[in-house]
Amino acid sequence: MKTALLAMIILGEVLSVRANNAEVMLLEWEGEEVRYVNKMLSLDKFPCNPYPDMLFYYTEAGELRCGEPEPN
Repeated sequence: MKTALLAMIILGEVLSVRANNAEVMLLEWEGEEVRYVNKMLSLDKFPCNPYPDMLFYYTEAGELRCGEPEPN
């Protein structure tokens, strides 16, 4: 019996930046399931200076990276 491993991909967009946090929209998908989630992230979570409309993503290790994901 083979087991399929489904990777979860999380992409995000910064909607607005405030004094200590950023409002973001996350697009999460796993297999066929897609979810849109709005949430607030601390500016300390970003390894760069976030700005409105900036894209970001999470690596497989759970690290937040600024910009678009690099192709494999």
